[in-house]
Amino acid sequence: MTALLVTGTAAAQGGEQYLYLRTPNAAITARVTGDSVTSPDLQLSRDGKTLRGRAFGQTVFLGLNGKELGGTVGRELTRLSFEDEDGVTHARGSFYGRVSELSISQEALTGTVGACSYDLKATKDGSYVGSRSCGGPPERPVILDIPPALAKQGPAMTLATLGLILGVP
Repeated sequence: MTALLVTGTAAAQGGEQYLYLRTPNAAITARVTGDSVTSPDLQLSRDGKTLRGRAFGQTVFLGLNGKELGGTVGRELTRLSFEDEDGVTHARGSFYGRVSELSISQEALTGTVGACSYDLKATKDGSYVGSRSCGGPPERPVILDIPPALAKQGPAMTLATLGLILGVP
């Protein structure tokens, strides 16, 4: 995630930066500014080592500590530990009350978060494109753009935010 933290995956447009997740059945767009991520479905704010707010109608309270994040999303416990190994960030633990495992590099994003499994490859423009499955048949195409403003907030904030949007079917 080191390289991802330096550049993000998507170029900023007009000074504003957005996190995008597009699937055949859903579209999430969130504005990333300073220590906040906002959209109609996300109202997240980081205060030091704490991420608080709401995501998809659920209260979010997560501690962002070193190589771990933990707390609650709605009524479900969340605890992920993560490490960088040869340019790949591996996160393991639970998110949305389910076992989760996610690997992120400049080449790919793969794994399971909540009810959804992802197999995304990086494109030349820095987006991730591929498929996901959330308990049913694979959905294609799935497109994910991570803006530099989010990546610069550090791996714990990036993983927490990605976990919140990727784990929603």
